[in-house]
Amino acid sequence: MREFTAMHSVASLPFKDLILSATEAHKDGDDQSRAWNVPEPLMDYLKVNLNDSQLEAVNAGLSRRSFVLIQGPPGTGKTQTILGLLSAVLHSAPARMQIKGGFDVLKHGPELDIDGKRAHWIKASPWLLGANPRDLIMPVDGDDGFYPTGNELKPEIVSSNRKYRAHVLVCAPSNSALDEIVLRVLKTGIRDENNNTYNPKIVRIGVKALHSVKAVSMDYLIQQKLSGVDRTLDGGRRGAGEYDRIRASILDEAAIVFSTLSFSGSSIFSRMTRAFDVVIIDEAAQAVEPATLIPLIHGCRQIFLVGDPVQLPATVISQTAQKLGYGTSLFKRFQAAGFPVQMLKIQYRMHPEISTFPSKEFYEGVLQDGEGLSRKRPWHSYSCFGPFCFFDVDGIESQPSGSGSWVNQDEVEFITLLYHQLALRYPELKSSPEVGVISPYRHQVKLLKDSFRSTFGDQSRELIDVSTVDGFQGREKEIVIFSCVRCNKEQKIGFVSDFRRMNVAITRAKSAVLVVGSASTLKQDKHWNNLVESAKERNCLFKRIT
Repeated sequence: MREFTAMHSVASLPFKDLILSATEAHKDGDDQSRAWNVPEPLMDYLKVNLNDSQLEAVNAGLSRRSFVLIQGPPGTGKTQTILGLLSAVLHSAPARMQIKGGFDVLKHGPELDIDGKRAHWIKASPWLLGANPRDLIMPVDGDDGFYPTGNELKPEIVSSNRKYRAHVLVCAPSNSALDEIVLRVLKTGIRDENNNTYNPKIVRIGVKALHSVKAVSMDYLIQQKLSGVDRTLDGGRRGAGEYDRIRASILDEAAIVFSTLSFSGSSIFSRMTRAFDVVIIDEAAQAVEPATLIPLIHGCRQIFLVGDPVQLPATVISQTAQKLGYGTSLFKRFQAAGFPVQMLKIQYRMHPEISTFPSKEFYEGVLQDGEGLSRKRPWHSYSCFGPFCFFDVDGIESQPSGSGSWVNQDEVEFITLLYHQLALRYPELKSSPEVGVISPYRHQVKLLKDSFRSTFGDQSRELIDVSTVDGFQGREKEIVIFSCVRCNKEQKIGFVSDFRRMNVAITRAKSAVLVVGSASTLKQDKHWNNLVESAKERNCLFKRIT
C-alpha cells in the first residue's frame, strides 16, 4: 500500500519530470554550481581522508542536482563516503546564505506590491486563515528556486550562534543494511565545521533494530523523554496525544533520521513540523523503484541514491512482476538512461589477484587497488590456498523432495576437507572467525553447517561463518569458500548464472577466494566461462581426481 501511495504522489513532487524522464533538466552546467558551501577546516579534512573518487562523489552531492547517484563497487568505502557526505551536508550553509567574509542576511526576493506581499504571506502561513498548517502548509518559491524557505520577505541574520542545519533522512531497503550505517555513525561519529568529531542527534525509526542501536531507537528515546516528565503533573492521564507530541519532537530535533524504505511511509512522519532537506538511500540498487519513492513523499530538496547495480538486486517473488520490470531499481533505470553516476574507483578489501577479475568483468577495468592489499599471507605459500583458486569438482547435484533448492553432497565433503587442511596447516585461522563458506542455495548451506558440526563439533559455529550469498552481501572475511552446487550434463545452472550474485560471491574475501564447482557445467554461462578461463591462465585451476 505504501508503494502504491508513493507512486500516486509522484505527480506532486517538484522533480516529477526528472523521475519520469530520468534525464537532467539542465544541460548548461547550472546544476553543477554549489548548493552547499563547506567550511574550510571540514573541506581540508575531506580532501585528506577521502580518495579522489570519493571526494568527487561528495562534491557532486554539494551541487544543485536534485538527484545524485553514487555507485560503490565492493570494498570501495561506500559507507565512508556517506559519512563524509553527512558531515558536509550537516555543517555547510546553503550557498545563497553565504557571502564573502562570512554569513549574512538572506537575499531578498523580488519587490512585490502590497497585494503580492499579502498573498505571499498567506501562502506561507495558512494558519492565519484558521487552516491546519499540517494539512495545507506548502513551501513558497524562493528567488533561486532551489532552497525555498518562505522567509524571503523577512530577512534573518545567520551567525555563528544560529546556523542553518540541514535535516537528513537516511534509508535502506532492509533493517540489517540500515543498522550497519547507524552503527558506523555511532562508532565513528561525523565531523563538524571545525573538523571536530562528535555524535549528532539521531533516531532510528521502525522495528527489528539491533540491540546495539537500541539507545537511538524511537521507542527508547520516547521512554527517556517520558522519564523526565513529572508524573505528578499528568496524574496518569498520558495518552496517545502525548506520545505523538514526543515522537514529533524527537523527529524534529534529530539531525539524522534513520528508517527502512517501507517504514518511511509511516504516519509518524506526518507529524513532523520540519521537512527533510536531504534523503540518502543506501543499497538503492537493491530496492524496487516504488519502494525508493516512499521517503520522497514527505518532500525534500535533494536525493542521493547510493548502491551498486552490479550486485544483488531486489528480491521479487512473483515471476510475473519480475518479467514486467517490477524488480528494476530507480538507480538502475537512471543509469541505463545515461544519468550521471559517480563511481567509487579504489577498493580496499581484496588482494589484487582477487579483484582483477571482477574489475575487468563487471566494472570495465576501472576498479583500482588500494595500498598494501598485495601483502602475502601464510597460506599463500601453498598454491591451493592462493588468493584466487578454482577447484573443479564434478559432483552430483540433487534436489530435495518438495524443494526448489539444490544440494551437492560431493562439494560439501570436498569443502569440509578443504577447511580441515586449512585449519591443520594454519591454526591461527581457528583463533577468530576468519573463514566464510557461502552458497547460492539454502539447502546446501544447511548441509554444510551439518557437516562442519559433525566434523569439528559445536565450536564450528563460532569459527566458520556459513551463509547464503544473498545473506553475505556487504560483509567480508579473510578467506571465503564458494560452493556453486550445480553439476549436470544439460549444463543448467539456474540462478547461479546471475552475474550480480556471482560478483557478490567472489568479492567477499580479503586474502583468498576458493571457488568449488563443476567447470564443465558452469562454462555454458559467459561470465562463468570467463572466470574458469581466467583461472586456467593464472595456473590456479585444480581438478579433483576421483
